[in-house]
Amino acid sequence: MAEAAWRKGIVRYFFCFMALFLNNFAAFSGEISFEKLPYNKSIKENILEGEVFSESKVKTVGEKPFMAQSLKFSIAGLHPKSCDYALKKLSLYEEYSRYLDFVKVSKYDESKQEIDFFIEHTLLPYPIELTFILPRVRTVGQYPFRFQLGILKDLKGIIYVEKYKNRCLFYTSADWYGPHTGIPSLLLEIFSQTLSKISMELLFRISSSLAH
Repeated sequence: MAEAAWRKGIVRYFFCFMALFLNNFAAFSGEISFEKLPYNKSIKENILEGEVFSESKVKTVGEKPFMAQSLKFSIAGLHPKSCDYALKKLSLYEEYSRYLDFVKVSKYDESKQEIDFFIEHTLLPYPIELTFILPRVRTVGQYPFRFQLGILKDLKGIIYVEKYKNRCLFYTSADWYGPHTGIPSLLLEIFSQTLSKISMELLFRISSSLAH
C-alpha cells in the first residue's frame, strides 16, 4: 500500500512538472511590446507614469515527503531614458553591490556569462546565494536566463528590453518549480515581489542620474 502511494505521488508530480515546463515554453515564445504586456489597463497606465510593477505568486504543492513549491514572477518598468543610455550602467552586474544594500557581493564571469549575487535582507530567514547565467544586456532584445545554484535552482526566465517612445521598456517573466525551499510561500512571495520592485526603482534612478 505504501509503495503504491509513493508511485502515485511520483506520477502526480511528474505531470505537474511537465505542465509547468510546457507553460514556460509558451510564455517565452514570441516578442513583447508595451501594448502586449500581460497587465490590465490600470497597471499599464501606472507604468507609463513611471511606476514599477512587480508580481510574484508562490504556492506550496503537495505534502511531505513530496512537498514542493512553484513560483510565477513578472516585473515591468519604463526607464526615463533611452535604452542606449540606461544599459551603459544596468549591464554592469558586478557593480550592483554598490547600488543595492541587500546585495552584499556581486560578481560577473564574462567568459561563462555567470552572475553571482550574495543576498542578505531582513525579509529572508537566512542569507542566500544566487548564481545564474545571463549575457550582458547591452542593447534591445530578448535575454533568457537560468539559475545555476541557490534555493531557486533551475528557475528559467527571460528579460525583454524594447524601445518605447524615446524610453526603454524592461519586462521580465520567470517560472520555477522545485523542492520546497524551507521558506514559507507567503514570505518568499513577499520577498521576491518587494525586493525586485525596490531593485528596479533604485537601478533606474542610478542609471538616470550618474555620469556615463
